[in-house]
Amino acid sequence: MFEQVEERRAQLMQIEMEYWLQDVFSAHWWFLLLINLFFLILLIILIDKQRVFLMTITFLISFTLIGIVNEIGNYFGFWSYPHQFLGFLQSFNAVDFLTVPVILTLIYQTFSKWKYFLFASIIIFAMIGFIVIPILVYFNFYNLINWNNFYSFLTLLITGCLIKLIIDFLKSRA
Repeated sequence: MFEQVEERRAQLMQIEMEYWLQDVFSAHWWFLLLINLFFLILLIILIDKQRVFLMTITFLISFTLIGIVNEIGNYFGFWSYPHQFLGFLQSFNAVDFLTVPVILTLIYQTFSKWKYFLFASIIIFAMIGFIVIPILVYFNFYNLINWNNFYSFLTLLITGCLIKLIIDFLKSRA
């Protein structure tokens, strides 16, 4: 049985690589590159120079958790990303691989108190979940399979709160 799994995995990887090679340098691919570079530059410009270490840790934890959430959602068939920046890193190069961690980092940087953090997170993640994601679906950057916009909003909100809990905990231990 394991041999069959390995054989199918190898076949799937070959098909995915062929698909990616056809997609690389397409308009979708360039959009992925540019939107993620834009958000990375935005973070570099807006990062609090007094708290650069803490904000870098916040970004890295956000990047990791968003990547894990993307991996879980992709694995269980909740959503998929038809276009990848790199063909061999499914979750860490989709349309949201830098955008969402940068947004989470900037929310955390700007709103340190829970009340304001929650309020800002609800507004921003509602905009992402109910405005941005439908646009990304329309332009074929994101496919919702067994998922919906409300689940996306809720997942972003929970992930953001988890990140705040982790960073606040780490900050209290420093």
